[in-house]
Amino acid sequence: MVATFLQVVGFVTSFVGWIGVIVTTSTNDWVVTCGYTIPTCRKLDELGSKGLWADCVMATGLYHCKPLVDILILPGYVQACRALMIAASVLGLPAILLLLTVLPCIRMGQEPGVAKYRRAQLAGVLLILLGCQLLWAKTESSLHSQHLVQFRQKYLEDFSYLQGD
Repeated sequence: MVATFLQVVGFVTSFVGWIGVIVTTSTNDWVVTCGYTIPTCRKLDELGSKGLWADCVMATGLYHCKPLVDILILPGYVQACRALMIAASVLGLPAILLLLTVLPCIRMGQEPGVAKYRRAQLAGVLLILLGCQLLWAKTESSLHSQHLVQFRQKYLEDFSYLQGD
């Protein structure tokens, strides 16, 4: 009974995680941009966000997005993140289907228990690969945005120093 419960909970959490990967791939809130602090930008309605598919700006209550359609103009990290996230989304479908066939309430003919065990192992490996791809894509995006923020801070400090502030 406990083993059945654990398998069902594992399937549900894997399914919710896969849906989360698909939602994360489609959102435009990967990098939040702001010239000031985040609370100040929210008060001034000058908050921007960048995603894999569009750059968005929210000003005076309007939310405007410009789609990123030219793939050759995009930076390499955006192309790599797109590829990793799409691969993770596609890789999740067979993993979820394999996990569905492994559940104790589903039987496929007169198959031996070893076949179910092998499918469970393959589904686990696919889900671990999916998680690694997701982690790699988010880390690459975060590292690039951190370098961009450090560059902007240094540039703005040098510029204010030149003006005599």
